[in-house]
Amino acid sequence: MSQEMYELYAKEILDGAVDPFEIDFDEFTKKFKKQELIGFEEVGDDVMKVQRYLLGEDEEFLLEDLRGAWQAQHYIDVAESMLFEDLDEDMAKIVVNKALSLADSSEDYVNIAELFIEEWDEKEKAVEAYKKGIEVAKETSDLTFVADSIADADYIDDKEWARTIYQEALGLAKSMYDFVYVARSVATPEYLDDKEGAKEILDVARNVVDPEDLRQNIRLGLSYAHFTDDTESAKEYFVKALNLAQSFNDFFEILQNVALADIDKEFFKKIMKITLLSMDLQPQKEQVANLVEEYLEDHNLVAFLRKNSAEEIITLFSKKDLEDLKLEYAQKILAGEIDPKQISFKDFAKS
Repeated sequence: MSQEMYELYAKEILDGAVDPFEIDFDEFTKKFKKQELIGFEEVGDDVMKVQRYLLGEDEEFLLEDLRGAWQAQHYIDVAESMLFEDLDEDMAKIVVNKALSLADSSEDYVNIAELFIEEWDEKEKAVEAYKKGIEVAKETSDLTFVADSIADADYIDDKEWARTIYQEALGLAKSMYDFVYVARSVATPEYLDDKEGAKEILDVARNVVDPEDLRQNIRLGLSYAHFTDDTESAKEYFVKALNLAQSFNDFFEILQNVALADIDKEFFKKIMKITLLSMDLQPQKEQVANLVEEYLEDHNLVAFLRKNSAEEIITLFSKKDLEDLKLEYAQKILAGEIDPKQISFKDFAKS
């Protein structure tokens, strides 16, 4: 190690990085011992140059991070920190190029591409990174991540190229969630801002949604509400979810998502009534009341919910709805389809 340090000290003097009148050999080596930099030269000459620069700038934390880096994302993080601290941009670019040589995921390549554009406006270099990100993509989410960045006006703003990649992403789709993921990006204003295109994707997702999975139906309903103008399909899948609900928690989860969808306050009230009928604990009523207060901002209704029992709350159904339910209940008893000892009217109304 001593011989290597002698050579490094001499090289630093020749390069003008060290003034031997100000920094003698002992002081020079102390810095290296302090940072325990033995073996740093194994990462390559360029990165070694950055380490010497950071050493000279007294950036101990960054120096340690760079020394410990072994994945592309580690080098990306160091470069971003250097840029954030307004350190030498050329040195930061060396670290980014090191990351590029180690990148092996779509996320790595996108992060590198965005840095090339943000910091050095090198779009050609970024395009090369994006292409590599497409090549190594394994999942729908990988390609969608690349396409999002390509479509973004803050980067290269190439909508047509992004649209092509979204189509490729759909080709890798394995589940309903994959289709939803792409539809969200296609509908996002910063990307394609194409609600009709998003609807076409969600219409295909209908073929792969599990009809017995409560949360998949909720998610598809919420996706129609957020990414398209098709509110009827949104309601359709919330109703499908209702038919799968088994407990208050299921009904309340649907109600929360209907509030998030924000498509129809009357529709929300209908789901609220069904949710209230599924209660079996007093705190559950408070959960519904809190959500109603937050979403509808109807203080009279909230006060009614908090004051009255579950049985009294059933009167929230319109008179016609209630009479129709009573009539249907009676008819089923007469037809022998319901045993009123086993199924109360409240239980019947829940179903």
